[in-house]
Amino acid sequence: MRKTLTTVRCVPRFGYDYTEVRQIDVELHDAADEQELAQALHLWFAQRGIADALYAVDADDRGLFAIINDEAYRAEWGEPIL
Repeated sequence: MRKTLTTVRCVPRFGYDYTEVRQIDVELHDAADEQELAQALHLWFAQRGIADALYAVDADDRGLFAIINDEAYRAEWGEPIL
């Protein structure tokens, strides 16, 4: 299988004032499921020193997205979606 750079939406768990929706790029197989995305996200955040950032992976009509613990937003990562 081929891996593709995939943009993932990251939404805050509760949405405090200092949080926003951000996006990051991770490498995933073309037919990645929620579990594979969660593994890729755990690795991505661990490499940046925010190992406990991921709360869950979910899906909506736009595809898979990550739910991020609000405390992780105190670190700089990802691109805010305006």
